[in-house]
Amino acid sequence: MNTKTFGETTEEVIELQKGSISIMKTKLIILFLISIIMLGCNNHEDNTNKVSLSTTAERFITKKGYKIINNEGYVYEYILEKKHLTEMPYLQYWSVQTIDPVSFVGKRIKTSKFIVKNHPLDNIDNNRGKQTNIYIMETEKQIIGGYSLPVHDDLQMGWVYTIDGKTLEELTGMPYQEWLEQWKQKYEI
Repeated sequence: MNTKTFGETTEEVIELQKGSISIMKTKLIILFLISIIMLGCNNHEDNTNKVSLSTTAERFITKKGYKIINNEGYVYEYILEKKHLTEMPYLQYWSVQTIDPVSFVGKRIKTSKFIVKNHPLDNIDNNRGKQTNIYIMETEKQIIGGYSLPVHDDLQMGWVYTIDGKTLEELTGMPYQEWLEQWKQKYEI
């Protein structure tokens, strides 16, 4: 912008250029601030949604007397099919529920994970962290059950426990093999 129009002095042209640069800087700063605000609002909306989705499960867990150390949110989602009830790992998940899983066939099941303390499984062997994983199963924004596992340093083989840390045998009053035969008769396709 070194062109000089008729009647302007060099000082006037320089002042116009400075003003033009100042206006551009102001516009860029305003645009940047608006972007930050919009981005912040968007993140706030996502966090609010996550909190509202987990509040029911968190209340459910704390009412049982467990202290939540970490809420890992939804970790698994599937549509329950009848064939799942005789396949691993679904067989395990549904085996320690007190409700009949057939009423949830065809429904979307969302599972959220929490790490808790003050749980009966905190004190079993190999649970050096003295913490327990609780998995809460929900459908249509309603808690339908869940299961728990002790937190181990390494991969462990075995079965899941009820939310409150009971074994399958303690829940059903039957040895595993007897329970499995009845389960398969009831749920095999």
